[in-house]
Amino acid sequence: MDSIFVRFNFNIILDYKKMEKQLYNTKNFLLPNSHRSMSCYHAKVMEDNIMKITIHDCKRSIQLKNDLNNPDEIDEAIEKLENLACGINNLLNYIRGNYRK
Repeated sequence: MDSIFVRFNFNIILDYKKMEKQLYNTKNFLLPNSHRSMSCYHAKVMEDNIMKITIHDCKRSIQLKNDLNNPDEIDEAIEKLENLACGINNLLNYIRGNYRK
């Protein structure tokens, strides 16, 4: 079966190469119009069901990784991602409310 690409908001791409296995692979620059910044993220679920999300900024990076073959690690991955998303949104709202005029 040929690959079918489905694009959602925020440049999230799901690649349906096999009906029984959904692969996920997306990368984006955090400041795409900047000629000075290489800040980016790369999120993927590989064929072996390992989930990785890496965030790069300057010369530093962090990576979250979970084995989605393990039910406990699926719950951990969900909790990590929900908590990170919540923390980012809270910081974003704080900066918008306190520093943007």
